[in-house]
Amino acid sequence: MSKPYFNDAIIGNSRMLCCVTKKGELIRLFWPNIDYPQHIERMLTGIFFNRYKNSTLWFNEDNWCHNQLYIEDTNILKTLCEDREKGLKIEQLDFVLYDRDILIRSYTIENTGENEVDLGFVQYSSAISTTSELRSTLFDFNVDALIHYRHGYYISVLSDFEVLQFQLGNNAFDCARHTELNGYDSIGMMNDGALSWKIGTVLPRERKKINLFICASHTLKGVKELAKACKLINVEEQLSNTKDYWHNYLKKARQVETSNNQVNTLYKRSLLVFKLMSDEKTGGLLASAEIDEEFTKCGRYAYCWGRDAAFITEALDVSGLSHTVDKFYKWAAKTQEEDGSWHQRYYMDGNLAPSWGMQIDETGTLIWGMLKHYKLTKDSFFIEQMWNSIKLGVEFLVNFIDEETGLPKPSHDLWEERVGEHTYSAAAVYAGIKAGVEAGRIVNASSEIINKWDMVASLVKRAIEKNLWSDKANRFIRSIRTKLNSWGSENSENTTIITVNNKGYKRDVTLEDWTIDTSILGVSVPFEVFDPKDERVKSTVEAIEKALTCHPVGGIKRYENDNYVGGNPWILTTLWVALYYIKVGEYKRAKNYFDWAVNCTTELGFLPEQISRDKGKPCWVIPLTWSHAMFVLVFVKLNEAGII
Repeated sequence: MSKPYFNDAIIGNSRMLCCVTKKGELIRLFWPNIDYPQHIERMLTGIFFNRYKNSTLWFNEDNWCHNQLYIEDTNILKTLCEDREKGLKIEQLDFVLYDRDILIRSYTIENTGENEVDLGFVQYSSAISTTSELRSTLFDFNVDALIHYRHGYYISVLSDFEVLQFQLGNNAFDCARHTELNGYDSIGMMNDGALSWKIGTVLPRERKKINLFICASHTLKGVKELAKACKLINVEEQLSNTKDYWHNYLKKARQVETSNNQVNTLYKRSLLVFKLMSDEKTGGLLASAEIDEEFTKCGRYAYCWGRDAAFITEALDVSGLSHTVDKFYKWAAKTQEEDGSWHQRYYMDGNLAPSWGMQIDETGTLIWGMLKHYKLTKDSFFIEQMWNSIKLGVEFLVNFIDEETGLPKPSHDLWEERVGEHTYSAAAVYAGIKAGVEAGRIVNASSEIINKWDMVASLVKRAIEKNLWSDKANRFIRSIRTKLNSWGSENSENTTIITVNNKGYKRDVTLEDWTIDTSILGVSVPFEVFDPKDERVKSTVEAIEKALTCHPVGGIKRYENDNYVGGNPWILTTLWVALYYIKVGEYKRAKNYFDWAVNCTTELGFLPEQISRDKGKPCWVIPLTWSHAMFVLVFVKLNEAGII
């Protein structure tokens, strides 16, 4: 069953990550890592009238008016559903316990009508598996729970009410809708099932509560033990404890308060996002909860990129969450290849994720990020721990130089769309090598190594000036020797043939790619190849703003003729330009871009990846961790400058 592309809300505990729609429907549940595997195909809850068949009202249906919010300063989600015609109001609270892998879904049912009603509660769930014929479900009479299972993964659904009826498979969804469940089978190789409970009579203006518990374990015995524990849980006490947990988490972070409550709220929401996107078990940082399992519109998002991580870790550091950064870079060192490189992206468990090819900026960026973390924390023990990883990585970068151009050899650009020798990639490699030089001095490495690396960095900078600066255009260009047409011959007369690997394979490439791209700004922000006040950087930024400002909604697009999801302005590219203006002291211009981004949040306060070029509304990937990181970086710098 296809899922919506939008995760309107997320909750979790850094081991379990749950995605919820604006109507309160749970559509994705990741465990034991926050990226994989995903266990839910569909999960619906509703009520029915005990005296009537075919009376089920699912809470995600349009007859209900929905409103949703987070309990302030927490990752506890409240969804309100009201059906005035039926005289019913539902308050649904969703939260995951911080110390156990249990999702609690607490429902308060209020009769707002004039007559008493006799109600029941119903839940339908369908499990997902990559091996469909082995999806299985059972009903356990001892713990009064439905359990979906496959090898190594057991997900139980139960309540603090005694089950009235149950059914496994055999058209369980329609039977639940028709309020008649047939529990003939208690175990079988079916993927779905349903449960119902009797709420009883609810008088006018009376409220009654029912709590659902969703538990996850690697064994049947383990999930049954959790289910038994749920029977003893005081939900109000756990709700209070969970509130305290999130409040204490925010208290440990850097406290930044302004006169703008919207900005203050977004800052705290960003920190809460960082926690949910940080895998507690491994330290990996997630780009976003998955939105496109079937690869229908993108290459998927539930991975860790070193590219994103460089910005995210700096945002974590400046917001006082440096312990998370320590854990991430230890994770990164473990994922590093024997030759010193990093691949394009990884699962949270450190294994290689699906990738398109070498993306050299990932390696340069991670080394640069390690030094950045040291500079912000002054933790010499950290840099000593990372030294072997840094040394191995820098040696790889040094050996990845094209002898003809002096630039890093062809690899994928940071947008993962074309292979070439890119300005951004070259800047990231320069920064990675320079970071190695500085780290070497900190750990008293040999002067021979330091001098060699420093010389190579200087040569890369010179190659950027020679090959990627255009006097004619008065700006940096995007790349040279680039494969712009990945499906065939280049559509240009300006081409050459290059060798693409050590087995001697060759392909044609376009000599120069003049496309204006926000990533060109990487030569200054963040990689500092050139001073932000360098006239070449200034004129490049002017070209970016002129060509990529999206009218009439505002914001900055990635590059000219971008057609990904319609070619919209992005939050992170817009804030990237804001960072440049902060660097050169033009705070008013920086704040204009900042204000634009703040006004692009969703109703729950998330920053998406993109904003619709037509309507100015969030239109893709909610939330994107990189977007929140850029917000934090700009916010803190503007606050320190006394601008907000």
